[in-house]
Amino acid sequence: MNHQLAERIALTAALFFMATAASAQAVPQAPQPPKAQEAEAEAFESPPPLLMGDATQNLLAWQRSGEIASRTPRPIAGSVANRSYERYIKSFEHPIPEHLGSTVTKSKSGGGDSSSGGR
Repeated sequence: MNHQLAERIALTAALFFMATAASAQAVPQAPQPPKAQEAEAEAFESPPPLLMGDATQNLLAWQRSGEIASRTPRPIAGSVANRSYERYIKSFEHPIPEHLGSTVTKSKSGGGDSSSGGR
C-alpha cells in the first residue's frame, strides 16, 4: 500500500511540475512602444499585392527545394516506366491543334431549362 501511495504522490508531483513549467512558458510579452505597434499594424494591414504567377512560382520553388518531398521511396516498375515513355514519345506523332472543335450541339427547342433565356 505504501508503494502505491508513493507512486501516486510522485505522479501528482510530476504532473504539477509539468503544468507549472507549461504555464511559465506562456509568459506575456512586455508591452511594446507605440511606434513598434504601429509598424506591426501597418505590416498586417497592407500585405504586398500578389502578382500574376506569384503563387505558381512559389509552388515551383517549393517543389525544387525538396522541402516537402516524401521520404518514402516510390519506385516505378521497369515495364510501367517503359510503357509510359513509349506513350510520351508517341504523343509527338500528331501535331497539337490550334483550336479544338466541339461536338456539343445546341438544341433549337431550348431543352428543358426555361431559365436559360434565348442563348
